[in-house]
Order: sequence, then structure tokens, then C-alpha cells
Amino acid sequence: MADNVCPHCGYVNLKRAVFCFECGTALEHNKPIKGMKPRYQTDLDDTIEIDVKDTDPQLGIPPSIQELADAKATKELAAQYHDFLKCLRCGMDNLPTADVCQRCGAALMVPDEHYGLRLLVSARSSVGQVRSNNEDNVGIWARSGVILALVADGMGGAAAGEEASRLAKEAVQADFTGALRGSEILQELTEEEVQQKLRDALHHANEAVLDKISQDKSYQGMGTTATMAFVRGNRIIVAHIGDSRAYLIDGEHGWVHQITDDHSFVEVLVASGHITREQASIHPMRSVLYRALGQVDAVEADLYTQYLKAGDCLVLCSDGLTRHLEGDEIGEIVKRVGDPEAISQELIDLANVRGGEDNISVVVVKAVLDESTVPLEKLVVINIEDERPPKSADNLFQTAQFGSFDLDEILGEDPSDT
Repeated sequence: MADNVCPHCGYVNLKRAVFCFECGTALEHNKPIKGMKPRYQTDLDDTIEIDVKDTDPQLGIPPSIQELADAKATKELAAQYHDFLKCLRCGMDNLPTADVCQRCGAALMVPDEHYGLRLLVSARSSVGQVRSNNEDNVGIWARSGVILALVADGMGGAAAGEEASRLAKEAVQADFTGALRGSEILQELTEEEVQQKLRDALHHANEAVLDKISQDKSYQGMGTTATMAFVRGNRIIVAHIGDSRAYLIDGEHGWVHQITDDHSFVEVLVASGHITREQASIHPMRSVLYRALGQVDAVEADLYTQYLKAGDCLVLCSDGLTRHLEGDEIGEIVKRVGDPEAISQELIDLANVRGGEDNISVVVVKAVLDESTVPLEKLVVINIEDERPPKSADNLFQTAQFGSFDLDEILGEDPSDT
């Protein structure tokens, strides 16, 4: 296939891209998924196709991590491991059929009804106090009440890290806005199909980074983390590679649950009991990862599922935040501040006050109760802020500074909703 060149600005996009990553123009070669378009686009074809590639990861996993994985595999009902209900009070894994935690008695089940929830989203990224460039990238995409959020933390130095995280964001955008991936409606996918779609997106992101390295040897050694969250109704599905984190903060009690496990060597040392969590925070290898995009041809993502209820907050962040703030501190700010825009700003401000040693990126997704019970797909509000100036003010998918807005005003009425 020929290069997917934008007819408006000349930017060479990924072959699967639907919109130009640089200026937002609809591309001629590919078709967008229903409703996904930049603000100024009004008349788009809704057809897309599917191209799913199976992967057979062959990873060089450290022995300690392999032992932990083997231990998980031996648990009762191991096939349902990621469907266990984790108690947000004490952290215990309970069987999917449990109503209350077997250890502390806290309620586990959440009603399936998701009308009455309104999703508020804010994303911010800061260069920090030490670095001269921002190697992080954040992304938010939304359609019919479905939110997809991404935090990618690039590595490899100077332009290389920024390029790696940008490629990851561009690949994810291409996968979830159409073009050769299926005519599915995101609201109708089964949970298993969503998980596979997230795996495929990260697989394609890994390919994009590796392709760039093969084309330009000056990028040798670059890579990026990627932590994605797919939020639909009262369910969260997280796909994770690296050490950017996802936290879920209970809106009623303020309990903090770190959803993801870091793919770092110090995490192996902590898990095996060789060092304490406090020692890990100052360990000279605390930033060394054993799994990231751009390292090997096949990389495996960890998948997690969680329930979401009114008042709960999902926080995605790069390690520039967690280098300076503990999970409990993040939870305290979320509980005290409440508003997602103010939460993301206060988290970044505090990390900068404490030194800002790395780039700092935060995405906050908050579920609030809407008493009018208007269907969720009519109630998505997004705010994105980034210190880097936007390359195009009209590009919905370009990380830039936007005020809060109602998606229906941008995307227009979906004929399938009427």
C-alpha cells in the first residue's frame, strides 16, 4: 500500500489512519468509524473493515516475574483471574460470584445499570522542572459514552522518546477510529472483543515503533510505555505495558486501588522481598523496564477489568507523577478536590513542587451521578491540556488545550440513535 499522505498538509500517516495525525483532515484511503471526526468534519462515511493479527509473544521475562505468573496460574479458577472482584478496602481477590469481601465484609457487587452516570474527563501533561522536552503523550477519544484514554511515556533520550510515545498514540488513534479494523460499534462489542481490540492496538503501536527504528538507526533504543483504559458504562478495561499506572479511587470511602503492576526491575525486587517499597523509590534502576513498546517483535499487554460507580475516579499517570506522589496522596487529592480538571492540575503542581524530575502526565476520568438519567452516550465531557502548543487548533485528536465541551455538539446527532 502506498504511503498514507495527507492531501492537506503532506504528513505521512500510518497506513491504518483515518484522519491526519498532524492536521485532522479526513484521509481518502480509509473510512472512519461512525461518529469519529474532528470538529470541522461533518460528512463522513461510516464503513470500516477488520484486520486482526494474532500474536505469539516470546518474551524474555525475568525468572522472578515468571514465578509470580506461574503462581497466579495455579490459583483456583485461574481462567477467571482477571475477572476476580478485588476489594477496594483490603485488596483481597474474591470469586466473581461473591457479594461481599471474604476478608473484610465490604460490598463487592455494583449494579449493572449505567444510565444516570456522566463521565467527566481531564488530561494534562507537564514537561516538569528538569527536562527540556516532553517525552510523554496523552490521548482521549470518545464516542457514544465510550471513553478511551492513553498515557504513553517515551524513553530513549531527547527526540527519540517523544517520537516513540507519539507513534504509540498515533497507532491507537488509527485502530479506534476505523480503517481495516471492523465495522463494529464500540458499545456493542463483548468484553472479550474489547480486550482483543486493546491488545491489537498495542501490538500495532509496537510495530510502529519498531518500524521507525528500522528506518532510522538514530532512533535505536527508543521505546515507550502505554497504559490504556476503555471505559463503557460501569466497566473499565485497562491494557498496560511499562510503568505508567492506572489507579481507581472509590468515591464513597476514598479507597485507592493500584490496578496495574509496573513492568520494572525494582518491582521484581519488591515482589520477591529483596527490597522494600521505600528502597525502590530511590533505587538507581527504578526507571529500568523489562517490558515496553519498541523492545521486541512481540510484546504482551496485561489486561485488567474493574467496576465503576458514581463518584469513582480513574487516574492514569506517567511515572513522573508517581516518582513524587504515593497512591494514598493521589487518592486524598481526588477525594478532596472532586473536579477532574482541578484534580489533574493539583497532582501535576504538587509533583512539580517536589522537584518535577521527569515529565508528568495525568488523565482523570470521573463518573458522576446524573439524576435526569439521560443515556450515557449523551453525557460525555472532555478537557485536555498540554504544555506543548497545538499544531492544529481544529484537530480533536491532537493533544492540545481545549475547554470542556459536549461531544454531541462536535460529532452531531448519530442517525442510529434516532
